[in-house]
Amino acid sequence: MSRSGIKIIKIEESELEDYLVKHPKAIEEGMKILGHQITTDSGPLDILAVDKDDILVVIELKNEMDNGQLDQGLRYYDWVRTNLEWISRSFSKEKGVKIDVTQEPGLILIAPEFSENLKRISKYVSIPLDLMEYIAIELPNGEKHVICRVIDYGAPSEPPVIPTREGHLKYIEDGKVQQLCRTCLQQLENLGIEIRPIKGRWFSLWYKKKRFMYLGCKKRFFVCEIQGPDGTWTERFRIETKEDWETIFNNHVLPVYQSLGGKEHLMKDKGTK
Repeated sequence: MSRSGIKIIKIEESELEDYLVKHPKAIEEGMKILGHQITTDSGPLDILAVDKDDILVVIELKNEMDNGQLDQGLRYYDWVRTNLEWISRSFSKEKGVKIDVTQEPGLILIAPEFSENLKRISKYVSIPLDLMEYIAIELPNGEKHVICRVIDYGAPSEPPVIPTREGHLKYIEDGKVQQLCRTCLQQLENLGIEIRPIKGRWFSLWYKKKRFMYLGCKKRFFVCEIQGPDGTWTERFRIETKEDWETIFNNHVLPVYQSLGGKEHLMKDKGTK
């Protein structure tokens, strides 16, 4: 018990349901309860409600952590989706509320806590889903209250982007520069240089199992860095024109290529022109 006399207590699931039916604003301001313990082909649905935007909400309750809660809630949700028109006609007339059947219903799971496994799976549920944790308190006068809060269970992680030559090249917005970069890569490939797309829109370039160059794609130009025969790396060269590339190729790329034993290959390549 705290100094104020307020106690955090454990309540039965039936008590939790009774409280939320009587005090729906504990879940969300403007929420209206349509019914509870509604018979479905999957068992009794704890609470069916509409939110402030007239959208149906399925509410599944637990008074303890339960990994099966999401599965159970989804089965009730499926029943509601299947019987949407009938629910709208029946409850709109009976309760005098408007139900917007053009909107996707929501699902709310309420429990004192959720496992990491359930939260991880929830990230991949495509329907509108909220997880709400609650605490139950008892005041000095004996009154019991339930306080709910929505928890953040995260979003699906982005799928890994596999680097590709075409993906890197398409990042270059200037069409002429993009074509120049394609031509440069093809020229290098014709010399037997291996081109490997890597992260960050970069290519690593290898000859005879040695990496000697990086080439990166920017929106309006591309850049390259070359490791010289002495093992030191050049500055980052910016390439926008054919002349830029020819200067860098002749002064930096070609000497390294030849130092790695590419002279004979180069002569054969020249002889085919």
